[in-house]
Amino acid sequence: MRTNMKKNRNTIVKAILLTVILIISSLAASCSSSAYTNYGWTGSVVDGDTIYVASQGKLTALQKDNGSVKWQREIEKDVAPASPLSCGMGAAASVIYADPVVSGDTVYVASYSGKIFAYNTASGNLLWKYPSEGYVEGIIGGLIIDNGLIYFAAVGGTVTALNIETQEVEWRYDTEDTIWASPCMDGDTLFVASYDKRLFAIDINSGNLKWDRPFETEGPITAAPIYDNGVVYIGSLDRGIYAIDAQSGQLIWEFNADSDAEYTPRNWFWATPLILDGVIYAPNMDGFVYIIDSTDGTLITALDMGNAMSSDPVLNEDRVIVATQHGDIYSINIENNTKFLLKSLDLTVQSSLYVDEGIVYVHTIKTENLYAINGGSGVVVWYYEVS
Repeated sequence: MRTNMKKNRNTIVKAILLTVILIISSLAASCSSSAYTNYGWTGSVVDGDTIYVASQGKLTALQKDNGSVKWQREIEKDVAPASPLSCGMGAAASVIYADPVVSGDTVYVASYSGKIFAYNTASGNLLWKYPSEGYVEGIIGGLIIDNGLIYFAAVGGTVTALNIETQEVEWRYDTEDTIWASPCMDGDTLFVASYDKRLFAIDINSGNLKWDRPFETEGPITAAPIYDNGVVYIGSLDRGIYAIDAQSGQLIWEFNADSDAEYTPRNWFWATPLILDGVIYAPNMDGFVYIIDSTDGTLITALDMGNAMSSDPVLNEDRVIVATQHGDIYSINIENNTKFLLKSLDLTVQSSLYVDEGIVYVHTIKTENLYAINGGSGVVVWYYEVS
């Protein structure tokens, strides 16, 4: 028992140290360049015949069928305070990590500088920004829009319910943690996971905690929680997938590196898993997709994709689509759990995937393009050079 505890502690320490090393080395290389660019990992969203994609300092609306530009707007470049993901004052002011969100005739974008922008979907005109002056703490996770409110979690740990019509705060809850993950909502509960290893259940009516105490894992959490049939599932950088009772916050089961299975995870669960008909598809940074029975955490099988995965997977008809960081797009048949290579882009993919009417949208970074790929054949229907 003591050996396992020591092993787990060493794993967490290594995970945190590696995270810090990756961030520092990336920033050192970027900040030393005269043409400094900080890359976010925002995805895209489709609404009607339009796909919206955010990038470094801009929001673009494209015709879904052919990728032609409908409109493009510069995202206001505010001078935000220095941060761990920036190169000093204002360097990350227009970097976007959260996916755009559409509700009604408005598309919303949250920036790492600490602002939320609302644009008219038809014209691209800026409707409002929050806050109008100054900043909240940086935003990495996505927005949730429900019943006239925007729910979001800032990096510094504050969870906020914002009234869309008035841009007034309905409530705030301070987790006192660092938050990278997007929140998840079911009914009147907002589930928020933190980089400080905790999962919170917050009552959306009052902004108060619903559980006696947050659920704790053994490692940081960057993936969004997912809810299904009374259970909340989370992946952690401690190499574990957890199933938690949504009412009580108590552990139901855990699948981790110490599980008695043919394959066990050797690296982080960075991406948000996908759950479908009682089966969890969980991409891991070790290059495997772990396919798990959601009822008891039993491993069904694991598929080797060859490279690390940090992008959230999507469902396309009877196929689960995943992407490696090297740009290999795979399709997994949910009937027999076999894989098929759809497309090799040979570009960096860290953003969430998006699917609409059989087309998979992939936003690459560094060389920043948006690809529309046929989810059955792997044919590139069109691509747009974002930057």
